[in-house]
Amino acid sequence: MTLNERFQALRDKWERLSQRERTMVGALGVTFVVMVTLIVGFLISDGLSTMDERNRDMRQALRELETQRDAYLRNKAKAAQLEVRLGQTPVQLQGYLETASKEAGVAISETNERPPVAANKFFTEHSVDLQMHGITLEQLTKFLKAVETGRNLVVVTKLNVRTRDDKHQQLDADISVSTYERQAAKPAAKKGDNG
Repeated sequence: MTLNERFQALRDKWERLSQRERTMVGALGVTFVVMVTLIVGFLISDGLSTMDERNRDMRQALRELETQRDAYLRNKAKAAQLEVRLGQTPVQLQGYLETASKEAGVAISETNERPPVAANKFFTEHSVDLQMHGITLEQLTKFLKAVETGRNLVVVTKLNVRTRDDKHQQLDADISVSTYERQAAKPAAKKGDNG
């Protein structure tokens, strides 16, 4: 059956319909067109509002990036400085503390090196507990400054200071000092290795 024959068959069926049936079929056709138009309009409107919302979120993110850019750059520079201070080789804390004590003009009474512990998955923490007896506040300040402002990344993690019972101008101090070392990268397990 050709296309013309099909159109002719449809025309014949239309002609055989009564006026009432033609009105109903016409109303059904108009309703179908209106419904399709409404659905397509809704889908377009929903797509546009979703796109507008996404654009609004992107603009907000760009504004936040612009306002936080300076803080990010400062933090990045600070991280780079810490990375330089961290260095490639671990700090030998005993020698470092001896140098700082000589610089401050004090003597370390006792030291106790703690075993290294994992600070996180990237760094290992090396710590030393030390005691100083009969020092002045000025000497303690110089020592702490020499420890923390040196070339390497060394920080005071605990400080307990007491005045002496016999000489109130002198102090006894218990101090914990730590430095950090980058953990060696663990080799990736190869496929096929069973232990």
